[in-house]
Amino acid sequence: MPINSRTKGASFERSCITSINEFFLQNNFDVTCKRNLDQYQEADQADVSGFPFHSVECKHYKESSSGAYKPEWWRQVCKSAEAEGTIPVLIFKFNRVPTKVAIPLYAINPQWEVDNQKIAIMSMEHWFDVLKSNWSIYEQKEKDGWN
Repeated sequence: MPINSRTKGASFERSCITSINEFFLQNNFDVTCKRNLDQYQEADQADVSGFPFHSVECKHYKESSSGAYKPEWWRQVCKSAEAEGTIPVLIFKFNRVPTKVAIPLYAINPQWEVDNQKIAIMSMEHWFDVLKSNWSIYEQKEKDGWN
């Protein structure tokens, strides 16, 4: 029986949010994320709400011949990040392939220029390492402005 793509997407979003909230809990961050149900009614809304400094989009597709995310996914999350003034984050997965995360390079090294077209792809675990290392810097950048 085929799986409804909207149901599959919602299930993946919930799975990602569970992992993110576990990360926050384990690292004593007072943050709890949830699915953004407004994304279905309003344009330029991220999939995840309550995630400071970041706009998060989650995509789960059956397969990819290249194993890479679709460029329109990155454009979508960049659009929501621009509207929110946040860092774009694309969490994506294909069947039988580990979950990957795409983030701009300045999210890894906040000293670098803000450029959403220079992207790194990594595992969720490596992204969590980046978050842990840079959280206090993100807080300061939020106060001072990213540019």
